[in-house]
Amino acid sequence: MLNRHFLRAKVLQLLYAFQINDCSDIEGHKKKLIDSFRHLVDLQTYLFSALMEFHSIAYDKMDDNKQKMLPTPEDLNPNLKFLENEFFKMLFEDKGLTERVKKLKINWSEEKDILKNIFKRFMESETYKNYMNSSKIDFVSERLIVVQLFKNYLISNEQFFDMLCEKRLEWESDYDIIAQNALKYLKEYEGKSDIKLDESFDIEFITGLFLNTINNDLEFKELIDSRIQNWDMDRVALMDVIIIKMGLAELIYCPEIPVNVTLNEYVELAKEFSTQKSKLFVNGLLDKLMVDLRAKGKIKKFETQEEEEIDEV
Repeated sequence: MLNRHFLRAKVLQLLYAFQINDCSDIEGHKKKLIDSFRHLVDLQTYLFSALMEFHSIAYDKMDDNKQKMLPTPEDLNPNLKFLENEFFKMLFEDKGLTERVKKLKINWSEEKDILKNIFKRFMESETYKNYMNSSKIDFVSERLIVVQLFKNYLISNEQFFDMLCEKRLEWESDYDIIAQNALKYLKEYEGKSDIKLDESFDIEFITGLFLNTINNDLEFKELIDSRIQNWDMDRVALMDVIIIKMGLAELIYCPEIPVNVTLNEYVELAKEFSTQKSKLFVNGLLDKLMVDLRAKGKIKKFETQEEEEIDEV
């Protein structure tokens, strides 16, 4: 599951685009929001597909070695440990993953040299050599070598990163977190069920946050105006206004999220996406608006362990 800070940031970007473009087509922008997350699933699929391509590269290399004019005994009787890796076998048998790869028509023929070079460096590593020379064969070690290949050689490779970003420009800002999410999948994957890439994001949370911010725009504007009576609203940065409205939507319509979590998250968004002074402005205004909303009985939160711990302190 992608962390909610990342989800909020993506919603914020789409809300900003909504505000500076045609604000009448809510459904159209909602579709763009959902599509932006679907494309993240596509990115994860490309990452897994590239990993699986290494298996094909290893097989082709073995076949080429056998076809040499003067093959060595090692060429004729290769060590098949990597090719017979059970973890790779589970990935190839994963219907959810293979169907997505097929749907996207992923073909690495034009980028094969990049993947070959990555795999070559992996084969020259002590990690690979120790694995191939070890007689130990169990699920943990089979998964570990694949995870190490993915983490230390594939997703950290700049050429591979550049090549993927050429396919979709917005992946440049999303790559790190999606790569880490895919790595987490691999570390936890046991082959008991399909890799459910679509479950990487909470569709109900992101669409609810998006729509509740838009649909309550007038009410939120009045709330903000009431707290900045001596401040011209036009002088407030648009991004700050959107961040505050999102925070209000979450405070009111996400009862499962503790108030302090919401307040902290939107201050962080202000630090990332707005001006240097925005952190203090957003923090101060949301604090005041939270008090107003509580007084009106509009903030109703589920009892959570986190809140209980806070109360005890």
